[in-house]
Amino acid sequence: MGYTPPTKGLPFIAFEKKARAVQGPGGKTVKARPSVYVREHVDVKVLLYKEKTTKTAEGEFVTGRVTFDAASVGLTHDFGGSVEVGSQAAQLLNEAFRNQTPVTVALETYRRYAKDGEPISPLTPINELRGIAGDVTKAQAEITNSNCKVIIVGANGHFTNELVSDPDEWELLRENRHGDLAPDGWVSYQGAVIPDSATGPSDVGQQIEDALKKVLGTTANAPSAAPARSGRPALRAAHSAEAKPWESWNTDGRFNYGSYLATAVRETYAQAHRMTTDAGVDTAENLEAMASLLRLLLGMADKIQLGVYRDFNGTPVRTDRSHHEARAWIDYAVTHYPDLAYTADMADPDDAQAVALRTAWAHKVVTTAGPLMDAVAAVAVPKPDHIAPGGLPVIRPVTDELQSRYAALLALPEVGLTGWEQHAHPLLRERFGTDELGRIESASFTVALAEWEADPAAFTTAARAAKEATQPAEPAATAA
Repeated sequence: MGYTPPTKGLPFIAFEKKARAVQGPGGKTVKARPSVYVREHVDVKVLLYKEKTTKTAEGEFVTGRVTFDAASVGLTHDFGGSVEVGSQAAQLLNEAFRNQTPVTVALETYRRYAKDGEPISPLTPINELRGIAGDVTKAQAEITNSNCKVIIVGANGHFTNELVSDPDEWELLRENRHGDLAPDGWVSYQGAVIPDSATGPSDVGQQIEDALKKVLGTTANAPSAAPARSGRPALRAAHSAEAKPWESWNTDGRFNYGSYLATAVRETYAQAHRMTTDAGVDTAENLEAMASLLRLLLGMADKIQLGVYRDFNGTPVRTDRSHHEARAWIDYAVTHYPDLAYTADMADPDDAQAVALRTAWAHKVVTTAGPLMDAVAAVAVPKPDHIAPGGLPVIRPVTDELQSRYAALLALPEVGLTGWEQHAHPLLRERFGTDELGRIESASFTVALAEWEADPAAFTTAARAAKEATQPAEPAATAA
């Protein structure tokens, strides 16, 4: 099996291929796939490769141990893991060490079978087993070593037999920092994923599927929905009046067709219909394709919503306005980026090639639309310290790099203003209307800085003249 990792990918959470029986929703037994922490590094240098033989009652046991150079991939502390001896990955790592050539690797951190003699629950999140408390980038080594194994599972696209997760799912899980996203056909449950169908008939998703039956002609592959904020009342024969729009259930347990959740699905259905039609697909003869795209669009919006709310509890809420905005940004990306258009060769819900194309397309759209939505907060409210003297917002304030260059200019012997920066402020105010760098556009400052760097003496002269121009005039001497 081969794969291509992103050049600057971030660690993410995947799930073990092998499911384990646990008590799931409603007390019923379900198959749960535990979470796994995955790291990928491109062109990392191997500092050490060694094999160690340990004698046991069952015979000799050989392990391979690899240490990687953190600096070669921009990290601070060297890291490593064990690798399956005899595997092609081990051979490639050994050659990379001996020849001092970089290698692309994948590592998994997964739970040990037992902790203090007791099995570790598949539902315990891998972040908890790594000692994560808040910041997902800060694990505690002692806790991780106690609960987990760190295994090198791939080198240059060759995976070992010790691989526990499914690389075919990695592409759509690379944004999964908290373990709250699930592969297709699965839903997030505590620290693991369980089959989508395991949530039972009380799940809102099943009700949505039933609600769409008349529209789609089938409930197969219809959209699942995130659980409502409040639980569903017990279903009873006597019908009640329709609930409020923000309530997904009527008090008699029936789905509220006048709810915001129903509106969200209807809007997404219209979006799927338009995209399918624009792709040249006859929607009347391809109801399954419509249902498949509808479900996918809702899931894509889930990922974007969870991405912008990084401290969210892990459950998308499709009734919220943010979910509506996520779907609108998806629509914008698909409409305005030609390479993100939905095409007819993605439409078949069952064809393997169509599924692969659709999955890759979904990832590209999410990674395009998500940052667009995420950027809203940066421009929604004007920052007083980024308003130019003329009253217009500064789109790109002076960067850290330009500030460093400016500081270097002031430090030159012929300038000598380090610690006396205020003496150059009159020149900044004369040229830009302000001496606050956050209120100056980078483009304008770049031009001026290049000019000053080319002639520091002229800069000093201009700064002195501007400073003197701000000094009050000396009173004229009176005749005695």
